[in-house]
Amino acid sequence: MTQHKKTTGKPQFTCQALSHAIWLGLGLIAAPALAQQTAAEPAADTTAKTASSKAKAKAEEIEVIEVSGFRGSLNVALAAKREAVGSKETILAEDLGKFPDLNIADSLARVPGIAIEQDAGEGRQISLRGLGATFVKTTINGMESASAGAATDASGGANKSRAFDFNVFASELFTQIDVNKTAAAELEDGGISGNVNLQTARPFQYQDDKFAYNLNARYNDVASEVTPRASLMFSKNWDNTFGVLLSAAYSEGLVQSEGATTVRWSVNNPSWKTGNAGNKLTAAPVTQLDPKGVYTNANMEGLWIPRIPRYSIFNKQQDRLGLTAAAQYRPHDNLLLNFDLLHAKLDSTMDEFQYSALLRGNVSSKTKIFAENLVTDANNTVVAGTLSGVPIRSEARQDVSTSDFNQATFSGDWQISDALQMTFLAGLGKSDLDIPYQRTFALDANNSTFAYSYDSNIDPVSLIGTKGTGFGSGTMNMDMPAFAFAPGQAFGKSYTQAELQALMLNPDLYKVGLVRNRNQQINSENTNFSVNFKYELNDELTLKWGLNQREFTTYNAQYDNAWKVLNTTTNKTSGDAAESLVLGLPAARIAGALYGISLDAAGQHFGKAADVPGSSTLTAGSWLTTDYQKVMAAFSGESFFQAKQRYNATYDIEEKVTGAFVQLDFRYELAGRELRGNIGGRYIDNTNTSGIVNLDHIYADGYTAGRGEGAALDGGHGWRYTESNGKDFLPSLNLAYDLSEELVGRLSLSRAITRPAIADLASAIKVNTPDDKDPTATIEMGAGPTLRPYESDQVDLALEWYFDEEALLALSVFYKDITGLSKGSRQEVLDADQLKNLGIDLGTRDPAAVTWDVTQLLNTPAEGVRGVELIYQQPFSFLPEPWNRFGVTSNLTWIDYDRDIADPMTKSVISLLAEETSRLNYNWTLYYEHNDFSARLSYNFRERYIKEYLDKYKDEGNWGRGYEDKGQLNLSSRYKINDNLSVSFEAINLTNAATEQWSDVYTSRPVEYLLTGRQYLVGIRGNF
Repeated sequence: MTQHKKTTGKPQFTCQALSHAIWLGLGLIAAPALAQQTAAEPAADTTAKTASSKAKAKAEEIEVIEVSGFRGSLNVALAAKREAVGSKETILAEDLGKFPDLNIADSLARVPGIAIEQDAGEGRQISLRGLGATFVKTTINGMESASAGAATDASGGANKSRAFDFNVFASELFTQIDVNKTAAAELEDGGISGNVNLQTARPFQYQDDKFAYNLNARYNDVASEVTPRASLMFSKNWDNTFGVLLSAAYSEGLVQSEGATTVRWSVNNPSWKTGNAGNKLTAAPVTQLDPKGVYTNANMEGLWIPRIPRYSIFNKQQDRLGLTAAAQYRPHDNLLLNFDLLHAKLDSTMDEFQYSALLRGNVSSKTKIFAENLVTDANNTVVAGTLSGVPIRSEARQDVSTSDFNQATFSGDWQISDALQMTFLAGLGKSDLDIPYQRTFALDANNSTFAYSYDSNIDPVSLIGTKGTGFGSGTMNMDMPAFAFAPGQAFGKSYTQAELQALMLNPDLYKVGLVRNRNQQINSENTNFSVNFKYELNDELTLKWGLNQREFTTYNAQYDNAWKVLNTTTNKTSGDAAESLVLGLPAARIAGALYGISLDAAGQHFGKAADVPGSSTLTAGSWLTTDYQKVMAAFSGESFFQAKQRYNATYDIEEKVTGAFVQLDFRYELAGRELRGNIGGRYIDNTNTSGIVNLDHIYADGYTAGRGEGAALDGGHGWRYTESNGKDFLPSLNLAYDLSEELVGRLSLSRAITRPAIADLASAIKVNTPDDKDPTATIEMGAGPTLRPYESDQVDLALEWYFDEEALLALSVFYKDITGLSKGSRQEVLDADQLKNLGIDLGTRDPAAVTWDVTQLLNTPAEGVRGVELIYQQPFSFLPEPWNRFGVTSNLTWIDYDRDIADPMTKSVISLLAEETSRLNYNWTLYYEHNDFSARLSYNFRERYIKEYLDKYKDEGNWGRGYEDKGQLNLSSRYKINDNLSVSFEAINLTNAATEQWSDVYTSRPVEYLLTGRQYLVGIRGNF
């Protein structure tokens, strides 16, 4: 099968035009400078030298400012921002250490333009200036790093993208964070929205020996447990000649998320036929309501029902350990050597409980689900209803994962002469995500009656015994739906709430229906070497140049027991997936009475954070769950419990990047004011190699190796490798001009790239082979290493008014022309040879009679991004007491980034907000400082956004999923007992803000509504 490549259109703001503009600017800047350099009389240079002297004086002032309290750290960061050439933000140690930050992502949430995406009540990934986590380049101690963690399925699961999982790291490990929002040639490529550098502590930051500690007790009001959090740091400095520093941070935290989920929604499309112009699905339906009484196929056409309506509990225990070690050595005044070690480990155990109605996939399972009483809204959504023949499932799941990060860097700064300086860095990093198991066990009660309601005016208990005489009219107005379950009961009888709850707790009505076993490993390694030079041509001009080389490798392997029984002689599979074979065991072995236990008896609770409707029959007291340990003991030794490697999901990717840059920094006095800037370009040579398992060596089940020539190879299979090479040139120009003593103007022009997600560079193939149960024929092809990076030509304009001491009012406007990636789809008939090359077995089916829906990620033309950023920061020292003790920092980012997206059903192209893009983000902090007491109230808001445009659920009708608006309020306070000791109280998520996820870009229907409650920390901090 040939691979089609889509040619992207020419961006509106082209690289060629940008290059011409920048190099023209270089000529204008360099010409007078070179003329000055050749002048016979150096003294004629006084004006420029005066500007340079002012700049150096400013730099010296920044270095000697003493950080004292939160306000002091803001002042130093403000001075650094003013002196910077491009758009830059800085957070210093005082800020990091004295906010209620559970990890480093939470610390970054206060930076102008940054918003976070959470998992289990903590920040996980960040967006910058409205663009998603993919577009942020992250380095640690100057070295590009990769960090992958795990999350719930609804939150994306294991991280296989380039997005950096900040929740692996404790905030106490770092003393400074720099966020560069504009590109410069000297900054390594990779971040279209910006570059974030995390700097761990070093001994020369402290002039004397120092020991500091921070001890906290952490309490979550939903989990109702107290857990420890502690950090220690020791530093010794021998007169700035040699120094060592050690630090450690450890925390435990149990966070319970609870609420309601649906997974997705499905559209009822009984008239679906291949080629029918009236189809509401692009593939044969897997979910279908059966007609009964007044409800017919005709009048139920186009109705939406929840896929798996349920209440959910996620208990996540996280143990986070961070260690750093640093040594600095200055053998003589002109040479400084740094050695930094960082170890971070995040161990997570998540216990998950779900009580569900399985309305999905009944076509292939031949389960008839009858409509008994339906209430719809104006969007054809069944907001309340009664259904019979429904399988009810109560499951217990446990996920265990370990994210292990290690990095070592050796760097140096050598002042070779008065004019020439060299810096270098060599580093090695490893990031491993190990998920040893994800086990799900479930008790099922088949042929049940179920009622639900998203309408506060409708009681599902009254619905469960009421026969519908038509379609009721309702409204979806509840975040937490109300449920009524009658396990194992046919429709036709009315119940009281108490009677239904008694039925739900009766284990004799259930049997074991699922034993699922999965695991996964993602192993990544990163090496980095760079050497840079800086040569002062004169007081006005500094030339910089350098080389860097980076190699990154990652290996992903997934295992599960979704395999089917295989006949290796015929290469045919049969039966259900192994995870369901438990149903074939004798009834006495899978009886629910052996494994059912109430939620209370299991030591769990429900309803502390979520407001469970009073009309719901499902509460903590009526929830029968699966005894995880008993099911594990009973079935873990069975052959069907074995997790086998899913070979079509395995990949091994190597990425090699070689870069070189040249940059000219300059300072002039223009019209009596200082103009400073830099101009240059970075050249990149990128080679990608993607390895996937040779599917010719794998049997039709996708889990068994040793077929054909593979039998003679180690592991039973070989590999297929694809290589590509790409070259890019990234010019940049940054200017900053002091329009007055208080006013600074900035202009930045640049070209930037962000490489595609690691998983997208794999050439892996995912196939759904048609059979009698599921006629869908789909092939999802990995894009492979030939996929081009996202590319952006960008302009940034800023005006900053430093209108008072420690005060700033700033406006930035920016424009980016970003190429995109989207899935292209085509219909194709494949012959026998093509199927063999893809490892696809159709059995006795005629290949000519099967039309495959083939999807593949492709580069798409550039589209414009417009944004505005506002910053306001000021202490209220001008007010009378006690109001002069307050101050505020605040910022707002608005972005307009729409992309042309093809509707998978109509094929029409519509303009929609780009993935992971929030149109509006803002945060503010109101702080108070007086004598020995300080307090800060901080609020972060992120507007709703599309997480991803998914067209993978063609047989359900869902297209796209996203998150609703979310704002979080945090509090931090501290009382200083003496110079060496203070006590603190911190509160996180004071308003118990919910995480809300929805599906479908046209009519947002609820997918997830989860609350994590509030967290409180009480601690002591000291040093000597």
